[in-house]
Amino acid sequence: MGFEISGSKRSLFLFFISISLIVTSFSGCIETPGDLYREYDEIFIQDIDVMSTPQGEGSLLTVTPYIRNDQSDDSSMLSVKVKVIDQSTQLIVAEKDLDMGYVKAESMAYNSASLQVPEPGEYMIEVQLFEDDRLLDARNTFVTVKEKPPADHPASIKLTDMNLVITKFVSSDQEAVVDVTPRIYNDGGDSKSLNMVVTARADPYKVYTESDNLGIIKGSSRVRGNVRFILPRNSEYTFTVVVEENGQEVVTSETPEPIKLDEIYRIDVTKTYPLVEEGTPVIEEEATEMPADETPGFQSLMTLTAVLLVYGIINRGMLSSKKHRK
Repeated sequence: MGFEISGSKRSLFLFFISISLIVTSFSGCIETPGDLYREYDEIFIQDIDVMSTPQGEGSLLTVTPYIRNDQSDDSSMLSVKVKVIDQSTQLIVAEKDLDMGYVKAESMAYNSASLQVPEPGEYMIEVQLFEDDRLLDARNTFVTVKEKPPADHPASIKLTDMNLVITKFVSSDQEAVVDVTPRIYNDGGDSKSLNMVVTARADPYKVYTESDNLGIIKGSSRVRGNVRFILPRNSEYTFTVVVEENGQEVVTSETPEPIKLDEIYRIDVTKTYPLVEEGTPVIEEEATEMPADETPGFQSLMTLTAVLLVYGIINRGMLSSKKHRK
């Protein structure tokens, strides 16, 4: 005896199949890179900053996790666990717990932990975020600790990236208070006195400049300078960073693309931008062919095709059912 499904039941059955196809097609497609702002309510690790300072044979790593609470309510008690893992042995060489306290709704908080690594090498920094001992999020970053150069070795100053945070809006929200913190890396010996000058340029006639005295940066160290601007929101800006050693310019870098402040809607959200050394050509990455099932939009196309196909089958089934009833 065969099993027969009536027209109306067949339509209902196929409807559920179509829903399943939609869910299956979109499952696993949602990806939220750690350096992007997340559009849904949660508490997460937005960024991890790692600074290193030579200490004897090893280095002292200062790890700063930035915790974002995008919920409409204040968090419960938060804490983070920071681990330093030697990439060559996969052993934990240092770890520390940090209390983050209560993070207010729709705001960001940060704290720093100092951890000693015994020798130069490649290390992974693992940060885990807990709320009342419940794991909320985890994120990794990597750092290379180099051998301390000789004392007479000249400094080699490099600019790697720049953090930008809007701390508040002023002048009836027409201007933004902007904190800019470029990361400076000294790949050589101890530097002489350093000064950092940051310029925000909207056009040749609208130029804003602030500076920060960095002092001496020891060899193989990473630090961040810090300046604050008050900028009109309705403009886009190219940021240029100049580092001077004893009054002599040693490195100049800038953001490769203009930054539009009016596209940053939320305060206390850290945005990280690369800094490209002046005179460095911009190399465009060659397009790489992707298999059909990895092509952006392919799964959405398959989903639409499946829905239209199922809709046609359902429609034919319903028409056939109506004919039989007649």
